[in-house]
Amino acid sequence: MIKNKYLFLIIFLLTVLVIDYSFFYKKIFNYKNNLNNNYNFIVLTGGDNRVKKSLKIFFPIKNKNKNLFISGVGQGFNKNTLKKLTQKKPHDNKIIDCCIQIEGISRNTFSNAVESLKWVKSKKINSFVLLTNNYHMPRAMLEFKSIFNDIKITPYVFIDENKIWWKTKINYISEYFKYKLTYLRINLLQF
Repeated sequence: MIKNKYLFLIIFLLTVLVIDYSFFYKKIFNYKNNLNNNYNFIVLTGGDNRVKKSLKIFFPIKNKNKNLFISGVGQGFNKNTLKKLTQKKPHDNKIIDCCIQIEGISRNTFSNAVESLKWVKSKKINSFVLLTNNYHMPRAMLEFKSIFNDIKITPYVFIDENKIWWKTKINYISEYFKYKLTYLRINLLQF
């Protein structure tokens, strides 16, 4: 009898977990990329060529007040690295020098949000586009919305281009658990 109760409980919990994961999975594919005439961008490093993809969005924008903040770069990544990525085009170099800021303090999504908030306040920005991979966006939005009170955040996602299907699925599952832990941490701290 006791074994049946435990078995039922395990099956019930697994069913809830699978259903909850399916909602997360749907969420990562429901983002609609739209820049909404925004000229301020924050990209979170760590994923599949996020910086390169962000530069492709950022450089064509025809606005002299545009800004890009690259959060969480690795050691040795600097503006010269960006100039190498853009094949040293003179016009791109000017944009890199004036309009792109890099920070390498962040080591996780929470610290990305903290460092990004400092940048947003220093620039007196009231809205920006957040750029990251689709599987990372739910957690990134949780972290950012928890500290960016009156600032509008527009999500813009990159799709993971990993050709090995099981690695992609592991990314999704891993991110699901990180998302749930972040959700619990943020909501438990509010009480």
